[in-house]
Amino acid sequence: MKSIAHAPLAAAVILLIIAPSFACEAREPAPPADTAEPQSAVDSRAVAENTVPTVPDTVLARLRNARPDLEFEPPQPSPVPGYYEVSIGGAPPVYVSADGGHFFAGELYLAEPDGLVNATEKARERQRVEQLASLDPAGMIIFSPQGETRGVMTVFTDVTCGYCRKLHDQVPQMNALGIEVRYLGYPRSGVERDGSYTHEFEQTVKAWCAEDRREALTRLKNGQPVKATVCEGTAVPQHYAVGNAFGIRGTPAVVLGDGRLFPGYRSAQEYAAILGIADISN
Repeated sequence: MKSIAHAPLAAAVILLIIAPSFACEAREPAPPADTAEPQSAVDSRAVAENTVPTVPDTVLARLRNARPDLEFEPPQPSPVPGYYEVSIGGAPPVYVSADGGHFFAGELYLAEPDGLVNATEKARERQRVEQLASLDPAGMIIFSPQGETRGVMTVFTDVTCGYCRKLHDQVPQMNALGIEVRYLGYPRSGVERDGSYTHEFEQTVKAWCAEDRREALTRLKNGQPVKATVCEGTAVPQHYAVGNAFGIRGTPAVVLGDGRLFPGYRSAQEYAAILGIADISN
């Protein structure tokens, strides 16, 4: 299955980082010769005090020194020897050398015996799993199976979206197959524009403001009115921010339990096949 293109995200990461401050790192002036401590003595004392920085510490320190305005996440080992994965504000990772002196951004592929594997997308999948796990399920609208839950799919949705409505029609069949559907709000035009809530946000958030959120979501997707009005304090703005971090640009967008992202509409049977679930409804 094809996933949403992340080239714009990778380009944005490069634009964030590549700046004069990164290309030309300022160097601290050396201390006067008569007061400078021999490097061997410094190294020996550091070892004795157990303060020798690790490679990830060195990478992070150099990146932060070059761009203190950016939020760098802790470096993780990468598939490329001598390089570390570093995410910037939840964006796709860049690959930084062990000394923190240079990096590259883009799609990293591994040549495996059974084909090419997108290692960068695998890293994104791990990020999605972690970020979704940080969300409070109480802020979601969840449709659970009556019996055993055999699979979970998290759906970024907009109640004004035609394909979101088509996907919602499949929810009863998904539940019958043992698939739990967890909805996150993703108003396609954003939360606010020119100081006012967007139409898509106002319509979508009504489901989260309703007393019976599942019924309200279903009614809204069927084009029916609901009693709820726009309220403050819902999780929809947070959902929208997470969706943007995932690179979502349209709805519906589905994330499975292993972090794989599937944009667009698919039927209940297609998702059952992707999840490896046999049709138990027949």
